[in-house]
Amino acid sequence: MNKYIIALLVLSGFLSFTTTAEQLSFKRHAGHYSYLWQDQQGNQQALEFSLLNYPHKLTKFIQFRPEQAQQYVQNQLKPQLNQIDPRQARVQLNQNGGELSVQLQGDDPALIKQLAASLNQQIDQHYQDYLSQHYFIEHRGVDGVLGIMPDHNRFAKESAEYLFSWLDASLQALADKRSDPRAVANYLLGFVQSIPYHALRSKDRLRGAGYLTPIQVIRNNLGDCDSKTTLIASALKTLFPRLGIAIVYVPNHALLALRLPAQGNDESITIMGANWLLAEPTGPALYPLGKAAPSSLRFIRSGMFTYQQMDWTPPVFKKAS
Repeated sequence: MNKYIIALLVLSGFLSFTTTAEQLSFKRHAGHYSYLWQDQQGNQQALEFSLLNYPHKLTKFIQFRPEQAQQYVQNQLKPQLNQIDPRQARVQLNQNGGELSVQLQGDDPALIKQLAASLNQQIDQHYQDYLSQHYFIEHRGVDGVLGIMPDHNRFAKESAEYLFSWLDASLQALADKRSDPRAVANYLLGFVQSIPYHALRSKDRLRGAGYLTPIQVIRNNLGDCDSKTTLIASALKTLFPRLGIAIVYVPNHALLALRLPAQGNDESITIMGANWLLAEPTGPALYPLGKAAPSSLRFIRSGMFTYQQMDWTPPVFKKAS
């Protein structure tokens, strides 16, 4: 009986473009933030908001380490192993590289088979518990290989209510365009694209996963492709609960898809038989809604992508007090 601990999927796309985002100023003081940046039309934009009272769990994400997952499973499994009568079955737990195995020996084949099935089920459950506790999910990439990545959907959902001040300030800046999903998406894209890009590779590898939560992207004023994409997905889902939103994964990169009608030469992706507009939150390329990097388009047109829909019900948006 074996349980294979699989590797982390790393997303670190960096986009180059003739027009790049420029963050002119960033200030943070006691949970209050102020930004000044240049938008897609070359105009200066300013924004101030607060980021307060968020739970610590939404500011912490560490690299997936197979050995830690294995150790957790072993610790959780020991009580079950200790309950097995050694006169009926002899149990040996082995850890070898990325493989965790339990060997059973006994004189009753039917009992051994029953124990093996039970322990295998328990190992799977403990492993899934470990993933859930640390905000990981299993995801099958475009190459068909199963890997581990941050649970972007869950981070987007659980972060939403703490982004209200940012969203309220953004809507005020948009004035009479605040109810237009396209205008809102472009404004948020410009803001997020202007946040400095960082591949998030640390020497100690504790953040080698290359991911910051939505709260961390704002608080630390940096992020990479899936970090920024999760942030804007959370924002748009909160502001437009009925809008179809999906994170699209191509090799080594993540971007956004919105179920909005195309205009002109907008680039789109087919999801569930419908066309969804593409958006590139990563930066520093200032791609407006409906435009994407040539590298992203090349993969998408070749069918080399997967996606994850934002399938959660957002909290009721309330203006910041």
